[in-house]
This record gives sequence, structure tokens and C-alpha cells, in this order.
Amino acid sequence: MSLLKKLLLPTLIVLFPAVSLAGQPSFEAKVVKIIDGDTITALDDQNTSFKIRLYGIDAPESKQAFGQKAKQALSSAIASQNITVIDHGPDIYGRMLGTIWLDGYDINASMVDSGYAWVYRFDGNAIVPNYLKFEASAQKAVKGLWVDPNPVAPWEWRQQNTKPQKTKSRE
Repeated sequence: MSLLKKLLLPTLIVLFPAVSLAGQPSFEAKVVKIIDGDTITALDDQNTSFKIRLYGIDAPESKQAFGQKAKQALSSAIASQNITVIDHGPDIYGRMLGTIWLDGYDINASMVDSGYAWVYRFDGNAIVPNYLKFEASAQKAVKGLWVDPNPVAPWEWRQQNTKPQKTKSRE
């Protein structure tokens, strides 16, 4: 068993017990690719491929500090696993926004609690306020990206590292 699994599994078991998914649109899928710390590709029972952005969290970008560790943590938790996906609809890029459940545990919350993702905020407000306690706990315990005394949130990193689009000039 990998070190990350040894670290994540007790967290999953203690902090994220099974909850009722009744009333939520959900489906079963198999994870076929981990793209980064908050995006996966999965196949449903019809072999339809879905790119799923984990709802309510924002993991470091691949080229950002802790980006590869976040991807590795997610991979250790769910790679090649059969998962339950709660569908929250599409994001602006057409990816499904989903809460990922494995054996009754909220993987999105687990990523925040293990220190490999921030809680996603819109206009300064957490879209899943329940995840804030896990972010505070990870920060207090200095887990994952919180070992950096001044971690850069992914939304700030993207602003600093996005190249401006070139426009054609008319001459």
C-alpha cells in the first residue's frame, strides 16, 4: 500500500462517512484517467467518456507547486476505481462538475482535508461551505500544500501565469 493511501484512507474512514445521496442526480463510473488534482476522465456503464471537474475544490495546477503531488494524491485514492458521481451540471468549459464518492466517502472533501486542494470560492464565497472546516484543519495541521508558508491559490496562480491572447492587427 502506498504511503499516500496509508495517509488518506484513515482520513476517509473517519471524516467522510457515507451519507444519503437520495435526490441527487448520480451515476456509477470507472476512473480511466487522472488529469490533475481536480479533474478526471471516467467511463459510465454505456462506455461514455466524461471529463469531470471535482465540484467545490480547486487543486494546484500541474505546473504549480504541489500540482503533481495533488495529482498523485487523487490518483492514489481513485485511479481505476469504480466511483459514484453526483452530477452538478457543466462548467464553462463543458466539463461535468461532479462530487466523487468511493465506498461512501467524499473524495472531493478528502482532497481538501489532505491539504491537496483549496475550497473553491466564487465571489469570495465557498460553493461548498461544509468543506471550509477541512481546509482549516489541513492548514492548522500543516498538511500538503500548507507546508509552504505562503501557498499561492490556483486562481491567483492562473492569473499570474496566463499569457495574454494575441490579437490580429489590421494594417
